[in-house]
Amino acid sequence: MQLDTKPWYKQLWPWILIAIPVATALKAVHTIVVMQQHSPDLVVDDYYKAGRAINMQLAKYREAALRNLDASVLLAGNRAVVRFAENSVLEGTVHLDFYHPTLADRDFAIDAERSGELLYVATLPLTPTGKWQLVVSDASKEWKLRATLQLPANNEIKLGY
Repeated sequence: MQLDTKPWYKQLWPWILIAIPVATALKAVHTIVVMQQHSPDLVVDDYYKAGRAINMQLAKYREAALRNLDASVLLAGNRAVVRFAENSVLEGTVHLDFYHPTLADRDFAIDAERSGELLYVATLPLTPTGKWQLVVSDASKEWKLRATLQLPANNEIKLGY
């Protein structure tokens, strides 16, 4: 019988045992880096402030209900057409806010110009697809209407309070 007298650093098994915690540490560092680069957009730090803001938004929806605003939106390609049921002293433009439910960097806002008595038309910077939240308001943001959109859509989508 011959004894193996090689030093430990020339053996295979110590390096395999060292590689396991090193690989784990490298994977942990990689995970931390990825989490830092892709932090969630929907986390709110100050819930009291967010709650007050929600109450302010609800008051604007109530104002639209008091004004008896009834509207629908049609999205065709990169064009949005907002049609009101009646003219209750509407201004020359209405403001459209498109919110993506999970990716805040895809949100955008645009003004729709009056095109006739009850229609407002806007050209969108992109053709939205998938799920979106739409908020329509006047220029002074006194009232708001909203809808959840699943795009592309074939027919008009009713805006609500």
